[in-house]
Amino acid sequence: MSNNLIEILIFFCIFMIGGSISSFYHVFVTRREKGENFLISRSKCDNCNKVLKCYEMIPVFSYLFLKGRCSNCKSKIGLDKFITELLSSTLALVFFYKYGFSILTIFAILISVVLIFIGLVDLKTGYIHNIDLIILLIFAVLYNLFLGINIVTTLKYGAILFAIFFIIYFVTKMMGLGDVFFGFILGLFAINNLEAFIIFKNSFIFAAIISIILILMKRKTPKDEIAFGPYMSMSILYFLIFYR
Repeated sequence: MSNNLIEILIFFCIFMIGGSISSFYHVFVTRREKGENFLISRSKCDNCNKVLKCYEMIPVFSYLFLKGRCSNCKSKIGLDKFITELLSSTLALVFFYKYGFSILTIFAILISVVLIFIGLVDLKTGYIHNIDLIILLIFAVLYNLFLGINIVTTLKYGAILFAIFFIIYFVTKMMGLGDVFFGFILGLFAINNLEAFIIFKNSFIFAAIISIILILMKRKTPKDEIAFGPYMSMSILYFLIFYR
């Protein structure tokens, strides 16, 4: 087997791993909202309750193969499932390219998946769940440990950004407490003043850019509230890709 073919197979496997983790987390998020067991219950169509077959649960490709519809009742499958799987799979390739065969690749992929769903859920519901923040916190700490970063230093910047976001929350009332606690985790990825400033600054830059685009597209008005979680997620992902 040629080296090029082996590389393609490796990248394909990494792509599928990213999508599979995203698919699992999607099940976790949707079933917890319904109060269902996400470990034991088999995956099924939300509309007709048909139990899905293996070929209907392949990340990214099943959605394309089924043309975004259930094979039984032809109801539409949520586009967000396809987007989250595709984005997670793509980021998995990015982190694999960055770290190679490493435990850091695994934790970076896990962090990216949780960040994507924190942003998505906040965008759809305006709420950031504590369980997602706890999971992200655990992955962030482990990621830093394997990078050899001093945890005390990251906790310091976590506390600083927590305080800043709390002040913004208290003074403006334009954020929720979920954003404040998310701000603490934001700081955990910084090891100096510059990095903390970059992560903090980029959250607001992403929020401003996308808000302006939405206003120009007449999807939002200047008076509309915006979910800040997606932009905090984007800031961390941007930082992990280009700075860490």
